[in-house]
Amino acid sequence: MPLLRSWLSKLAVIAILCVLTGCSGFGDTDRLGWADGPLPNFDSDGFTANHDGWTTLRIELFERSNKPIGAPTITDNRMTQYIQEHFGNPERIKIEFVTIPRAEEVRRLQVLMAANQAPDIVFTYDLPTVYNFYTQGKLTDLSPLLDQYGSRLKELLGEEILSYGRMQGTQFAIPAKRVLTARTTTFIREDWLREAGLSLPETTEEFYRALQVFKKNRLQKTGEVIYPFGQIDYYHTAPLQYSFWDWDQITEEDLYAEPGWTMPGNKEAFRFLNRLYHEGLIHPEFHLDRFAQQFQKDLVNGRVGAASPNTNEPVYMGYLAELLKNDPNAILTPIDPFTSANGKKTKPILEDTGMYIMVPKTSKNAEAAMKYLNWMAQPENIITLQNGVEGVTYRMEDGVPVTLENEDANRLLFNYFDYCIILNGKYVSSQDERLNLKANANNKRFEEFTRKSVEYGMNDGIETPRIHAILPSEIRYAAALNEKNDEIFVKVITASPEAFDAVYDEEVAEYLSIGGQQVREEKHLAYQKHNGGAP
Repeated sequence: MPLLRSWLSKLAVIAILCVLTGCSGFGDTDRLGWADGPLPNFDSDGFTANHDGWTTLRIELFERSNKPIGAPTITDNRMTQYIQEHFGNPERIKIEFVTIPRAEEVRRLQVLMAANQAPDIVFTYDLPTVYNFYTQGKLTDLSPLLDQYGSRLKELLGEEILSYGRMQGTQFAIPAKRVLTARTTTFIREDWLREAGLSLPETTEEFYRALQVFKKNRLQKTGEVIYPFGQIDYYHTAPLQYSFWDWDQITEEDLYAEPGWTMPGNKEAFRFLNRLYHEGLIHPEFHLDRFAQQFQKDLVNGRVGAASPNTNEPVYMGYLAELLKNDPNAILTPIDPFTSANGKKTKPILEDTGMYIMVPKTSKNAEAAMKYLNWMAQPENIITLQNGVEGVTYRMEDGVPVTLENEDANRLLFNYFDYCIILNGKYVSSQDERLNLKANANNKRFEEFTRKSVEYGMNDGIETPRIHAILPSEIRYAAALNEKNDEIFVKVITASPEAFDAVYDEEVAEYLSIGGQQVREEKHLAYQKHNGGAP
C-alpha cells in the first residue's frame, strides 16, 4: 500500500472554488428570522421557578480564552439562546454549558469522570483517554438510543464514521465528522519578503533564509525584537519534521507503530529547530505558549513573520482580520516550503473522524443527549450553529453561507466550532464536496487565503494508518508519554549545539523506557495481526 495519497482530484476541486455558482447544498432550508430581535435569556433561578418538571442537560464547552472585546460570554449568546429556544424549550430541557479550559481538557475530564461529576455530554480528541473510559465501564452504550432517536445523526455521519466509536457492539462514542482533512499549513508575511527583495520560499533552505532576513531587517527598521517563526510545538512542527524523514526507509507499519522520535531523519529535523532557537529565530519562551495564545497576540501586533498553525486557522479564529485591522498593509500568504530529499512536500493529514463525543454512565439524561445530537444534525441547525444569524453574521449565496464582515460576526463566530460538535469544519452538503470546500472559504475577503491554505495543507499529504483496536499499553502509558513528548521537544530544541546529540539520544531512550517500547511493540503486533501477519 503506498504511503502518499493522491489528492489531485481534490486540488482540482479547490481550484474552482471561486467560480462555483448555481449550487445548493440544503435546498429549501428555512430562514431563521433572528434579526427581528434578541432571544430570551434563561438564567438558572428563573428557569427552575417557571418550568416545573423540566430536565437539565449539561454539555461540555471548551474555554479557549479567545473572546474578543465586547463579545458576550460563550455560555450566553445568540448561539446558546438558539439552542435553548429551538431544542431545549420544545423538549422541556434546560441547556447548561459547562466550560473546561481547552489547554487542560484531558486532565479536567479525567478528574470529572473519576469523581462521577462529568456533564451529560463530554468529548475529547484523545483516543487513549476514550478507550480508558470504555474499558473501565464509564460510558453509556449509545447503540439503542442511536437507533431510536438518532436517525438524522446516523444519516449525516454514516456507518464508517460511527464504526470508529463502536467496539463489540457497544457504541461507546459518537465520532464527529471531519469535513476537510488538511491539518497544518505554513504562512508567511509576504510584505516583509517584498521589503527584503525575496520571493515566496519554496524549499526549507529558502524558508530558513527568509527567517534570518526577517530578524535582521525588522530589527533595523523598527528596533523591535521579533520572532520570525511562531507557534513552535510538537504538533504544528510536524510538516517540518516530515520533510527531514528518510521516506525510503519508512514502511506503512512504521508510520503506524513507531514513535516519531525513532523515525530515520527525525534527529536532523530537531537539529534544524535547535539551530533556529540558538539563532533567535523562534520565541525564547516558546514552551510556555503550548496553546498559542501568546503567538496570536504577537502575530496581530507584527512580531511574527511565519508560522505553521492549523489549516486556515488565521481565518476561522479571526486573527488574520485582527492583523489587518492593526496593519492594513500586512500580507499574510500561505506557502508550502518544507521539502523532503525526494522532492515531495510530505506532511501529515487528518483522519475522517474528529472529536469523540460521549455520555458518561453516571448521566441520567442519555436520551436527552442523543436527542440533542440528532437535533444538531438537521441542516437548518448546522447552518445556524456554524454561521450564526442570517442577515446579521452571514448571507446565503448559491446555497452556501457567506460570512459578513462586521463586528456582529467577529463577536459571535470566534468559537462557532464548539457548538456544532458533530462536525469539524463547515458543512453544507453530503453530496457535493465542492460546496463544503466553498463553505470553508466563505469569507470573500479571505477566500484566496483559504483556498491556498487547504491546497497546501493537502499537498503530498499522508494519513497515518488506523487499526481499530484497544491497546492496553497505550491506555496505560499514554498520559506519561504525552508529557514526555512535550519534555523532549523542549529539551532537544534548547540544548546546547555541542550537547544536542547526547541529549536527543538520552531523552529518546528514556521515552522508550517509561512505556514507549511497550507501546511500540504492541502497535507492531496489532498492525501485523490486522494485515494477516504475526498473531
